[in-house]
Amino acid sequence: MNKIFPFVGVCIILASCKHNKPANESADIQYKGDTICISGHSVVNSKIKLDTVTAQNYSAEFNTTGTVKVIAGQMAEIAPPFDGRIGKSFVRPGQKVDAGTPLFELHSSDFFEATKSYFQTLQTMKMKTLNLQRRRDLVKNGVGVAKELEEAETDYEVALKDYENATAMLKMLNLNPDDISMGQTLNVVSPIAGEVVHTNIVIGQYVKSDAAPLAVVAELNKVWVAAQVKEKYIGAVNADDRVEIHTDANPGQVIAGHIFHISELLDEETRSIQVLVACDNKDRKLKPGMFAGVRFISRPQVSIIVPSTALLQTEEDACVFVRAGEGQYVKRRVKTATANASESLITEGLQASEVIVSEGGIYLMEH
Repeated sequence: MNKIFPFVGVCIILASCKHNKPANESADIQYKGDTICISGHSVVNSKIKLDTVTAQNYSAEFNTTGTVKVIAGQMAEIAPPFDGRIGKSFVRPGQKVDAGTPLFELHSSDFFEATKSYFQTLQTMKMKTLNLQRRRDLVKNGVGVAKELEEAETDYEVALKDYENATAMLKMLNLNPDDISMGQTLNVVSPIAGEVVHTNIVIGQYVKSDAAPLAVVAELNKVWVAAQVKEKYIGAVNADDRVEIHTDANPGQVIAGHIFHISELLDEETRSIQVLVACDNKDRKLKPGMFAGVRFISRPQVSIIVPSTALLQTEEDACVFVRAGEGQYVKRRVKTATANASESLITEGLQASEVIVSEGGIYLMEH
């Protein structure tokens, strides 16, 4: 039964063209709904071009803009943790550093008090630990007082908490409490491995803890390009898309990237989402803050592509004319997406092997 339907449909179309003639029987073009019949001697036949629809591999692509950014967690701005005076500088711009590498030396009375507090709490905690152990032994041997044991446990808990707070303070400064000594100066270190991209360390300068960062360390072997994708293109972006980066600083050169993250949040003002594209940057051609052109290229998929000249726009949607027989055409509504300047991607409404009017369809429109 399925093989009969196309033939029956053509017959119906032919019949409709024969029996729906207007008052003027010699009319070259006759219309019945979406069906158009053209007489063999009509000049319209010479003005239209026919093409057979084919399926082909197609990669959707579109262009947008983006900004080069340091990858989150790969940049550290190092400010003085205490008020004090800078005694030494250990780095210069462009220098490679590891996590824990000293950047500058700071003489600070506040740091002296912090180390003093640490050693005091350490000593108190040791004393309270010994006292607690002694009270437990006495109670265990039946000669201790339970109330005194409870007091010893409370004192130990307080001393332990003070010690932990003092230790945490030192660890926030990337200092190992086991390696410090009373009266030492503070070596402010880098919390990450990377490259010193900025320094404002002046030996002898007195700085305050709320001052601007004195050094910036960043890992720039890889960077992000934050691309802004307009709302109409959101559905065209997929995690496995190929991405090409272009910059004015490197004209004609393509830098490869891959999608790291597609934001779920739409910016209501720009009507766009942010797509983070990860790029290798060992050659340092991408500078943070630099503007870049971004081209997204999807994986090839079998798709229906037609010349843009085949599409006609109505008030509601786009349409094409499909050949239904000799001199017979049916106006078919289709859904499209832009492929390039001369072609359009048909997402719904056409199938391979159908014959369409690729040029001159305007002559078939009812006026």
